[in-house]
Amino acid sequence: MEIYRRDGDAFSSIRAAFDANGNLKIDGQSMGPTVEEFFGDSDFEYYLTIPKSEVQNFTLEVLKKTFNQEKQLGFYDLRDICEENKIKHHYNWWN
Repeated sequence: MEIYRRDGDAFSSIRAAFDANGNLKIDGQSMGPTVEEFFGDSDFEYYLTIPKSEVQNFTLEVLKKTFNQEKQLGFYDLRDICEENKIKHHYNWWN
């Protein structure tokens, strides 16, 4: 399911789903001039996988973070939550 979308010149879309093993897969795609300037390519894709055994911990940490801030939560905030709380995860990207 798409959980975030920004249309326009600076397009971004982030999706989340569970795979057949119960792992949480979050992936996104960004396109536009800023991506091209930063990466040298107009398309950037990124992936975050939370193993099934860590989904409960991850969910609670995301709730704690979002209830205690006023700014919008972004993809890299999710990755940082995993790293800060020693939640097993896999992060990768492609451009």
